[in-house]
Amino acid sequence: MLKAMPLFEKYGKFIIFGSLFLAAVGFFDKAVAAGVFILALLVIMTVSFSFRLGIKEKEFHLLFLIIILLHFLGVLFIYYYHFYPFGGGEGDQFYYHKTAVDLSERFRQGDFSIRGFDEIYPYYYVPHFYPVLVGILYAITIPEIIIGQILNVWITALSIMILYLIAKEISGSAKRAFLIGLVAGLYPSYFYFGSLLIRDAIIVFLSLFLLLLMLKMVKKFSWVNFFFFFLLQGFLMHFRFYIGLVTLSTFIFAYFWFFRIELKKKIALGAVILLFLAVLPVISANQGLFGIDFFKKFINQETITSLREKEYQSNPSNNSLSLPGSDVIVKTGFDNPSKFIKNSFESFLYVSLGPFPWQIKYNRQLFSLVEMIPGYFLAFLILKGVFKNLKDYKIIFPLLFFSLVSLFAISVFVSNFGTYMRIRIPALLALLALADFAFLNSVIETFKNKARIMLKK
Repeated sequence: MLKAMPLFEKYGKFIIFGSLFLAAVGFFDKAVAAGVFILALLVIMTVSFSFRLGIKEKEFHLLFLIIILLHFLGVLFIYYYHFYPFGGGEGDQFYYHKTAVDLSERFRQGDFSIRGFDEIYPYYYVPHFYPVLVGILYAITIPEIIIGQILNVWITALSIMILYLIAKEISGSAKRAFLIGLVAGLYPSYFYFGSLLIRDAIIVFLSLFLLLLMLKMVKKFSWVNFFFFFLLQGFLMHFRFYIGLVTLSTFIFAYFWFFRIELKKKIALGAVILLFLAVLPVISANQGLFGIDFFKKFINQETITSLREKEYQSNPSNNSLSLPGSDVIVKTGFDNPSKFIKNSFESFLYVSLGPFPWQIKYNRQLFSLVEMIPGYFLAFLILKGVFKNLKDYKIIFPLLFFSLVSLFAISVFVSNFGTYMRIRIPALLALLALADFAFLNSVIETFKNKARIMLKK
């Protein structure tokens, strides 16, 4: 009791103000008040943990708080105004929420088995454990969708902080990392999808964290970092297997070409590492050694043609973006080698830089231009950053390889721009870490000088 007194004396005003604020919010909406309380706890724990890790830069913590605030406001806007601009309603989050609510009721009754949850809604089977995580949160709080959305706000903010650390690994500049994190936090697709109750927030977090661990291991290999890489790699393969395959292949390629380990030791360690990585797809997704079952199922002419030319067009997903009219069909061209190369390049451009203005057919799709028009300018800054950092090719390689292979893989199978705008987010954020914002320093200094002159007058 006595030990708590100095703490209360130091933070008493904040505690009292926070309690009154929560009481006022709870008077109007108990679910939002509960969400604010959970978010506040997560923020306090995150900031405290980051200080324990030795991360004390003001840019890091300021960016974290800005992203939390902006994305929380975005969630409130979506929650109260049912903002789903692309049509089709809530999309997959409706099914995730319903499944999580049912699971939370089981957990509260002492039944911790998750068997049969795929049979609750035969119309939509959820083949991953994202609703289970949300169900656990619902069980210890309240089963309201905004609780799950607020969890994603926190996960999104963590992802931006991982991106901040990636940017610092490249340049060492906290200001540059702050700008990159801020731009990423305002990236429209990420802002929107990161505010919905869908698994993409976790996928982005895992992808970026794996890339950060790779960058650290390129500089100095550590079994501790590899352990965390192995663990997170398994989770990523569970939540989105094909993106996990890309991070896995990125690591293997980077290990043998760029890791700073003596050759004989690298070969010996590599044999052990490959053994662990080979069984990971079996453990996490039941896809065979190195994902061989996945390759057998999807890497063939019939499946690729079916997915790219037919299924996304005639049987769109329930996701609010993936609707008829969002398809830009590019034939595979397997019957002609030159046509196949041309069409593959065209599809890659669409996935990397699209949708283009002439592909917009409906008013609900105009929102995508908010992202793409500034995106072309960012693409220039990314290219500028890549050329600027070519001397550190061992460091930037994992980011480039992961991004380009991810975008190519998406372009092989997906023709619906509503779908690829969502699943390409990890690749584009990884590229954004390479962007060169040096010109902004001169712009900021110019404004500062003009402001000083005006104040003197």
